[in-house]
Amino acid sequence: MDRANGFRAKRAGLLAVIAAAVLAPAAARPAEFRLRNRCLVVAPVVTLGDVAEVLTADANQGGQLAAVELFPTPPAGRSRFVRQREIEDLLLLRGVNLIGHRFSGAGQVEIGRAAQAESEEAALQPRASTAVVRRARRLVEEAIAGYLREQVSRDEPWSVEVANGAGWAEAVSAAGENLQLSGGAPPWTGSQEFRLTVSSPGGPVTFDVRATVVLPPAVAVTLRSLPRGAVIRPADVALRHDLYAGQQQDVFHSIDELVGKDTNRAIPAGKVLEKAMVVAPVLIRRGQVVTVHACRAGVRVRTTARARDNGSLGTLIAVESLLDRTTYFARVCGIREAEVYARAVSAGAGRSDKRLTHTN
Repeated sequence: MDRANGFRAKRAGLLAVIAAAVLAPAAARPAEFRLRNRCLVVAPVVTLGDVAEVLTADANQGGQLAAVELFPTPPAGRSRFVRQREIEDLLLLRGVNLIGHRFSGAGQVEIGRAAQAESEEAALQPRASTAVVRRARRLVEEAIAGYLREQVSRDEPWSVEVANGAGWAEAVSAAGENLQLSGGAPPWTGSQEFRLTVSSPGGPVTFDVRATVVLPPAVAVTLRSLPRGAVIRPADVALRHDLYAGQQQDVFHSIDELVGKDTNRAIPAGKVLEKAMVVAPVLIRRGQVVTVHACRAGVRVRTTARARDNGSLGTLIAVESLLDRTTYFARVCGIREAEVYARAVSAGAGRSDKRLTHTN
């Protein structure tokens, strides 16, 4: 009886939480939660403002949302990865009505604990307003992207997200676009450290800036027009980052995947290559005489047959014995070569006991 009552109480509590999240009045203004790729947290509890930049026209509402507690901060030296869906569930459990709000930015956030020295330094820094921090971060992110275009590659669509910025927001906001950068290291993506120099009335001031640099996946594009039936060579294609779109699932991200394949249609220059545009090269053509291999009970058998279908590597085709015109299936394993395993499967009503002949 006590167990049943306990279960009913737990269920009632859960229903109350869900009802509070669903039936709560909608926020006065919609907000955007722009998730960060990575964040270092000083406090013992991670808040929404740590994992995301809360963008809203209502400053009071933004502060309240940013202060919503999510879960304990990971121990020093450890990281926790949290997906967007988990953050949504936690906000619902905290009674936040997500109707009208939207999420953007990273798909998941890496969360770590800031070192003690960083905590003390952050505590000594004057706190800038949300608008000042937002503007300073945007200026620094644009400056880092420009720095990478000059130092690494002008054609790459660099995406940059800087860490908190509370320590240098006021100085950067006052300096505007007069920023100088150095640092970073190959491969130039992932977590990077830059040295930011800002002009001020008292002379140049230098800050260390942590940033996460991301490039969208590269996709293969044609460098010249290719006719139907052309064999793709390394000089025909190249990889480009700036043409990637998230919805493009059936594309090539490596040149090695493409080289040697045949085009099954005419493809203009500059076109993103989709998997439906190419086929594996034909190794066996219909009517060719092919060598058929089989291995059964430790005995290797070889014979010749005539292909009745075209076949690429790994495809199953019908072949016809040159001895008695029996038709059976074999799998393409090389140029004019196919193989069968154990006993071949008959493709017709022909005799099956004379398909393969020893060549000893």
